[in-house]
Amino acid sequence: MLAWRNIWRNRKRAFLTISSIAASLFFVLFLRQMQFWTYDFNIKNTVSGSVGYLQITDSSYVDEKIIDNTLTSDQIDLNKIKEIEGVSGVYTKFQSGALVSTGLKSRFAAVNGINPETDNKLLKLDRKLKKGTLLSPNDKAILITERMADYYKVSVGDTLVLMGQGYHGYTAAGLYPIKGLLSFSVGDFSNMVFMPIKEAQYMHVAENRFTHVLIDLENSNDLLEVEKQIQKELKDPLLKLRKWMEVLPGLKQGLELDANSGLIISTILYMIVGFGIFGTIVMLYNERKFEFGVLSAIGTGRSSLIFITMTELFLLSSIGVLFGNLVAMPFLYYLSNNPIELGGEAAKAIIDQGFEPYLGTGMFLDVFLANSLAVLAIAGVASTYIIFKLIKINPIESMKQ
Repeated sequence: MLAWRNIWRNRKRAFLTISSIAASLFFVLFLRQMQFWTYDFNIKNTVSGSVGYLQITDSSYVDEKIIDNTLTSDQIDLNKIKEIEGVSGVYTKFQSGALVSTGLKSRFAAVNGINPETDNKLLKLDRKLKKGTLLSPNDKAILITERMADYYKVSVGDTLVLMGQGYHGYTAAGLYPIKGLLSFSVGDFSNMVFMPIKEAQYMHVAENRFTHVLIDLENSNDLLEVEKQIQKELKDPLLKLRKWMEVLPGLKQGLELDANSGLIISTILYMIVGFGIFGTIVMLYNERKFEFGVLSAIGTGRSSLIFITMTELFLLSSIGVLFGNLVAMPFLYYLSNNPIELGGEAAKAIIDQGFEPYLGTGMFLDVFLANSLAVLAIAGVASTYIIFKLIKINPIESMKQ
């Protein structure tokens, strides 16, 4: 009770301390929540459409990605995998490569056999479509990127020649009209031909075969548990189940590098918080030095002085942390449900990197908890100053000053 009353003896100092802690925590929470939301959002958009949170392939396909190392439809019971709790989708994929040419121009490109019913939405091809129309399941046509169209000097309605190697040495070749142009300026998709999976299998003489099976999750936090359940369903020892981090190690390393840079910025903010709290503590001690001297002179133990003062500082820090969380939560909640779509050069730069141009924040409980405890820990470390001062206090000198 005494510590609580001491806080409000100097309301200006109390509000200054609380506001400083709350403002600093708000900015730290905003930064970290935005950072983790960006990771989660981009992982979801990058992984779900191209490699899946989990991926099933033939074990030999991991090291040698050729059509001979593909899966057959009877090796995996897809229906059982779909029924596993936490699985949001199971998608068969057929990917290869072919020499794409027209006239005198030729270039190797990836060939992506897609299921138009699901992949048009999964890969967000409707957003990427710049000219023409999307594919249908029974089409004998292709989609290419604008970058490829510029290289070959072709457009919708023109025809490209595709030639590659099919299953067991068969020649994979065909003439395919261009049905649409997609906007993929950089990344793996920028030099890729999209065609219906049935046509891709037919072209490669590989009916009912798949290069891999993608598995998407309702919640990325369930990755390890779902992996265990799927592993139980895979009876064939030749099948290989991999997490997205194994398939895209570069993406994982990039996110870890960015996380470290965000941690550096957070550390700078924490230092600002620490100096602010330390300044308040120094001011508190100097203002009350006479009071501490009087209390010590009349017999108040130094341990009691330390306990009351530390309780006072803890209450101030706790109020600041609570206030910072209360102010941040509505703001973060709104942005988590209403991400801001960026425009102009900023959006173009993000799209060119293969990501969606959105800015939002998360509502990750561990971020709130970790940063709140960090601020309280900083306040505790800064409070050691007043402990040393009270241990060495001289009542006569304090009252004289």
